[in-house]
Amino acid sequence: MIISQRVLSIFLVVLIFLTGLTYFYRNPTGDDAWFAEQSYWLHKDGIIRSEFFRGILGWEKQLFASHKLFLAFGALLFDLFGYHLPVIQFVGLIPFCVLIGELCFYIYQKEHRLNSWHLIFSLVLVFSNGLLVKMSFENRPELLVSALGFGSFLCIHQAKKNNMKIIAAAILAGMAMLCHLNGVIFLIAGFFVLVYQRYYKQAFLFAIAGGATGLLYFLDVFLATDGLARWYYQFSNDPATRDAFGWKSKLLVMLTYPEMFFESPEQAALTIVFVYILIKQRKFVKTLPKLVKTYSLTVLIAFWLITKDGAGTYMPIFMPFMFVFIYELYKSNSFKDVGFQFVLAVYFSIGLYGIIEIIYKNFSQEYLPVAYEKLRPYLPSKKSGLVPLTFFFNEYDRYSHLLSSENYVHNSTTTNDPSAQMAGWAHQHKADFILMDYQFRPEYFYPEPGKPSLPYYKLTYFDKRFAIYKANVK
Repeated sequence: MIISQRVLSIFLVVLIFLTGLTYFYRNPTGDDAWFAEQSYWLHKDGIIRSEFFRGILGWEKQLFASHKLFLAFGALLFDLFGYHLPVIQFVGLIPFCVLIGELCFYIYQKEHRLNSWHLIFSLVLVFSNGLLVKMSFENRPELLVSALGFGSFLCIHQAKKNNMKIIAAAILAGMAMLCHLNGVIFLIAGFFVLVYQRYYKQAFLFAIAGGATGLLYFLDVFLATDGLARWYYQFSNDPATRDAFGWKSKLLVMLTYPEMFFESPEQAALTIVFVYILIKQRKFVKTLPKLVKTYSLTVLIAFWLITKDGAGTYMPIFMPFMFVFIYELYKSNSFKDVGFQFVLAVYFSIGLYGIIEIIYKNFSQEYLPVAYEKLRPYLPSKKSGLVPLTFFFNEYDRYSHLLSSENYVHNSTTTNDPSAQMAGWAHQHKADFILMDYQFRPEYFYPEPGKPSLPYYKLTYFDKRFAIYKANVK
């Protein structure tokens, strides 16, 4: 063993404590707010839509190409606990905890004890992974997709020919697709491995149950007038992915696919450990459970074939399988060498740096909802405004209508005076005020700090961070 179980256990407790600290006063990302607004309208109106992005692809009426079950999960939390930032961040924390439980269950089934050195070591790898800790308190769908997909794998792993477990695996895989269309990879993988094992009856059950669950994604599409055409229009013209369509773009994504696992030190850290132990233990790869190898490889290839974007934020979908490979290969023949110690030292260094960086930001920056609350006396209530996406927390329902700065970005054109163009766009869209944050979310179109006026607007508040421009009185 590389280190004693007692020391390893102490290290794990420290890591869990540090991970918990990252959740205090965690400021929101743009994605936190973007998805939270969709969950807000789903909870309030019963349909997914976005006022922040009014004017783009009809999103203000209904957003068909969306992460539906994931957004419904956020809407449920809103219903239970209100429209607050930590509430929606639990959308990441809950599946993170489920993933930990699933990994523990997998290893427990192998070792039949909870105080296993290998189990503690695996948990140390999880809690010292900067990317996982970061995304475990963000309102993004990847961890929920990962938890459902890995749960589907575990059901198949336990099932043999148990039809009820196969159906459970299919439903979980279908739910992963409902959270994000990329989740279809678990439907593909589950069906393939069952056919590969010649469990044809179980493969048929899996296809029926999984397909029926996954098709619920289109329920709102088929219930709406011209829903299918509107869904395809939104799907193919989404500003975030429209450039990925076409065979050239797809070929580029496929050729650069490995970048997903090396996009930043956060991604590269686990990849390096995985690759090192795969090479070091290559003669033991053939002893790995066939299902683990086949399922993992199918998931990897399926994602490679269908994805329009190999962004590093998708890597958590594959992480449970990477941890399983590391566990299985190291357990096959535990070893200790300088190379592995160095690789682990790099892994822990990158992870700890990222975790401490989050903690430092949490406690050195003003908590954004509090900062926004202090601005209330200077903003006209029940009016419309152009604001940063993160202004959703906890201000969204205090104003009649809010457009996001990102909405303007998608509509902007090259100009010598971007702030004037932005002000003209805001005026055209009847914004009563413009809020700018020069510290937390600076934009290229912001005017020089403290500029007294913009076309149609004048500066009414400036504290060297926030600027508020109100529409000129006619």
